[in-house]
Amino acid sequence: MDVQEQNVTKKLGERLRKAREAKGLTQAQLGALLNVSDATINRYEKGQRSPDPEMLVKLAEALNVSTDYLLTGKQASILEYEAAHRTDDSTDELPEEARRSLEEFKEFMLRKYGKKRD
Repeated sequence: MDVQEQNVTKKLGERLRKAREAKGLTQAQLGALLNVSDATINRYEKGQRSPDPEMLVKLAEALNVSTDYLLTGKQASILEYEAAHRTDDSTDELPEEARRSLEEFKEFMLRKYGKKRD
């Protein structure tokens, strides 16, 4: 593994650990969900081993994050996104479709006026 690959693997491991902890899982619990040992999860998180593409998808699904997030860190996890955008106002009582429409409109307006989401 060259230096660049090592760096990518290490960053992936850091994001994997962060997502696992955000989900409230231990390495053993995540391993059990995926039928791998906690030692395997530990190696992924320490950047000592990189998951194959199939395992990467399974990890992302188990942790409610995208593979893009695990690989690049550029997409927030679904849990982080929902938590950041959760409100205590009356829109919570709207049907899902209406809430989605409001969120899309909000995104449109932010793009239109040059505001970027973090």
